[in-house]
Amino acid sequence: MPGDRHEIAVKVVQDNPEVMAGLLELAGHRPPSATCTKAETRSCSVGSPGPTERRADGVAKLSYSDGSELIVICEMQNRWKDEKYYRIPGYMARAFEDYRTPVELLLLAGTDGLARRYRKGIALGPGNTITVRALGPGDFPDLTEPGDLPSAPVAVISVVLRGASPPGKEELVAANLDHIFGTMEPRRGSDYAMYSFEFLDKETASLLEALMKTQSRPYHSEWSDSLREEGLEKGLEKGLEEGLEEMRHTLFDLLAQKSQGADAEQRQAIEACRDLHQLRLWITEVALNGRFEATDR
Repeated sequence: MPGDRHEIAVKVVQDNPEVMAGLLELAGHRPPSATCTKAETRSCSVGSPGPTERRADGVAKLSYSDGSELIVICEMQNRWKDEKYYRIPGYMARAFEDYRTPVELLLLAGTDGLARRYRKGIALGPGNTITVRALGPGDFPDLTEPGDLPSAPVAVISVVLRGASPPGKEELVAANLDHIFGTMEPRRGSDYAMYSFEFLDKETASLLEALMKTQSRPYHSEWSDSLREEGLEKGLEKGLEEGLEEMRHTLFDLLAQKSQGADAEQRQAIEACRDLHQLRLWITEVALNGRFEATDR
């Protein structure tokens, strides 16, 4: 599972290319008299292969009801990087050349200050500035309006960027998130809830978890099953490690009793072995014949 906000925001955008249309509108892009009717993920490798491969965080082709199309390049950036500032125009130029379609740059910024900086555009020279549709944490809904809730992808990105709930609104945010995730396919709802737990403040996370344990939505069962599977995997892994370690000790003890102990090659082979059956064979060989060939494994 993704572990930091860049990874999670990027995964949400890649999994839901249609969200880019809504994010563009949130950033001020208004297609005249048209609505987005189709969204397709494109390769994150921007443009034709060249000496330097350019890979954006997300690329989508949007089709609108008036017949127009738009390529959207999405980047997630936590802090200012000169290298990224100078590289982005290349993304747009290569995409424009290859797709021969208008291109917009959507930038998800880790701070409002970074978003404001990018909204000034990227100056290529006098009178030549590239527009950047930048969104910072403050541009996303705070998830406190029950009658005006965003889509699940936007809600997760909001949680990733905003983090803490508004003071005194933790219970409302938890309830709204539970409702939003409940409208999704159960497996994805469970995944998005897990992503959100990484960034919600402690109180909101505890309230959401309590709802997921006491209410009955399809994604709740999926979430519970995921936790059980994760716990089982950890338990099995722990059991395997304990079994391997015990058998290695047994083998080392037998070698010490039957000979001068394990030499460097034997020790390396035993410590590297993660096959319980092979360790048993080695133990039997040493116990019966008093010898052990590291190359037998």
